[in-house]
Amino acid sequence: MLYKTEGIVLKSIEYEEADKIVTIYSKNFGKIQAIAKGVRKTKSKFGSSLEILTYAIFLIYKGRNVDIISQTEILESFFSTSREVVKFAFAANCVEIVDKLTEERETNIGLFNLLKEVLHYLRKTNDPKLLTLSFRWQVMSILGYKPSLHHCCRCDKTINDQKEVYFNIKEGGVICHNCISKNKEGCIQISLYFLKLSRKLLITPLSVISKATIPDIRIKELEKITNLFLTYYSEKRFKTETFLKSLKKD
Repeated sequence: MLYKTEGIVLKSIEYEEADKIVTIYSKNFGKIQAIAKGVRKTKSKFGSSLEILTYAIFLIYKGRNVDIISQTEILESFFSTSREVVKFAFAANCVEIVDKLTEERETNIGLFNLLKEVLHYLRKTNDPKLLTLSFRWQVMSILGYKPSLHHCCRCDKTINDQKEVYFNIKEGGVICHNCISKNKEGCIQISLYFLKLSRKLLITPLSVISKATIPDIRIKELEKITNLFLTYYSEKRFKTETFLKSLKKD
């Protein structure tokens, strides 16, 4: 049986002498793994369509043990000719997050569209870090880990613009003044700026965020809380983070 779907290549690894095993996040079937026969031969019909960050239409044969990629048609090749190493690294981080946070064959069109958007706008933005951090918050929200930013995690009281604001990673959001006075364990003090910013990032399209910039000190706070939240709820470590950190030192 043949099936057809749009998809974005998350990972592509060499297999045996001339094949590749490709992980694709597809629009219609979620994450799928399939083999491309003879792709590493000089005259392969697939060209660059199976490279990481490629958005394409895939025609795939449903095999008994493994699916086989039959044909491909590139729709957009993100960063294929780009020399912007930093933006490429952020894009690679985005696909690694989707790969590690999803199970095979679980369809999520919202996540597929979000991934396609972040890769598209990463090429244009002046602040790839802000865009990627926003993507992480929205991914977590789509996957059911949306933080509580308007109401206290403990008592459900509305959080207004109080002078001291605290965030608890394990409890999943902000803690009100009254609850914090009783128990501060595991709580991180955050700025009111962060609270307002994170609320906006969860509901603002990436096309809008891609045009924005925020001060360095604010990015550092956003990055710290985002990474703690993502690591705790995903229970994953991301290899691309090491590369991103090495770029900061250069």
